[in-house]
Amino acid sequence: MDRGNRRPEAFKETHVQRDACFALVRRGRVLCAHCPGGDDPASPDEANHKGVPMVHPFLRKLRHGARLTKDSEEILLRLTQSSRCIGAREDLVPVGGQPHYLPLLVEGWACRYTTLENGRRQIISLFLPGDLCEPFGALPRFMDHPIGTLTPAVIARVRTDAVRNAAQLSPRIEEALWWDLLVASAIEREHLVSLGRRTATERLGHLFCELHLRLGLVGLVDEDELSYEMPITQADLGDLLGMSMVHINRSLQELRRTGMISLRGRRLTIHSLEGLRELSFFDAGYLHLFGPLSLLNTDGSDLGTTTR
Repeated sequence: MDRGNRRPEAFKETHVQRDACFALVRRGRVLCAHCPGGDDPASPDEANHKGVPMVHPFLRKLRHGARLTKDSEEILLRLTQSSRCIGAREDLVPVGGQPHYLPLLVEGWACRYTTLENGRRQIISLFLPGDLCEPFGALPRFMDHPIGTLTPAVIARVRTDAVRNAAQLSPRIEEALWWDLLVASAIEREHLVSLGRRTATERLGHLFCELHLRLGLVGLVDEDELSYEMPITQADLGDLLGMSMVHINRSLQELRRTGMISLRGRRLTIHSLEGLRELSFFDAGYLHLFGPLSLLNTDGSDLGTTTR
């Protein structure tokens, strides 16, 4: 990810991005239609290397926010058809750049961040598969902060007018998108609480609890072992949580000593989820996973009653 003023051509096909695509293929998920042997990630009949049908992470996530019908899911899938693979540490749109689409993360991890003139970086938001990297309703005239990848990624480019049209076609899609925005805002508020009031160990534990739920929404958690991939570095964790690498390392060691977690390679396993939640003052209520929103029409009728 460039911390200077370079404006990378994020979707120009380069050897870096092709390498990222091949890395995804090696993991058994051929997602990009623009790579050798790639499949369209928007296909509802997509299957993994074992022939097991896979659901687009955007759909998996939004199903928690609204009772989507088959028609509304097909509309949502059409929004994701334009996609590209991009390498790690690349900006999607740099500071001062004019965005022309909503970035939707299909594969990999990304972030919204800012960098001070002295080079110190603060990660403001962490994006996971299924996340829109900007609010769905509109785009700024220019970016006052960059959005960049932390790992090799697949990004779908979603047009704002297409999103608005989809919401008009289906109140259930509108409900799901508002739920998504509500959750994104709540995550940022809770992140602010962590930066201001939680200790170093509590911040890290809270993040691990949150990632367990967020990754679980899109099927990226082994629920039998309570484990998931942690592909980002300790430096990334420090920039996200406002901690030095020394404090990150100490906090990891402390959580390991308690027996609550283990980290082998890039896979984190939670051995005591309740203990970790208690330690970090984690309350999952802010993620709004208790069912679809209740959106009412002006006459008091529930939008959720529609069949679209």
